[in-house]
Amino acid sequence: MLRPLQQLSAFFFYLLGSSFFVAYILLKNKLWMNDAALWMQIADLPLAFCALSYGGLSLYLSVRTDESKMLPWLIGVPLGIFFVMIVVMNFWPA
Repeated sequence: MLRPLQQLSAFFFYLLGSSFFVAYILLKNKLWMNDAALWMQIADLPLAFCALSYGGLSLYLSVRTDESKMLPWLIGVPLGIFFVMIVVMNFWPA
């Protein structure tokens, strides 16, 4: 069950990361500046979520043992706290 979820998060991570790269190039070359800037503001949290889920699942799949009940918590809780911090910083008033 975890391997397909990791592959799905990898697909969306690479897709969103590539779109950020394209949006940055468009923004720097002054092409479709409003659309590129809007996309970079909208898709930052999904990219962060995909990156953290891909990284967390990859780490878990590489170090897991069948008897460890604590390992998912040791990986998931810090990643969850980190994602909440990203969300808070994203919506914090300037």
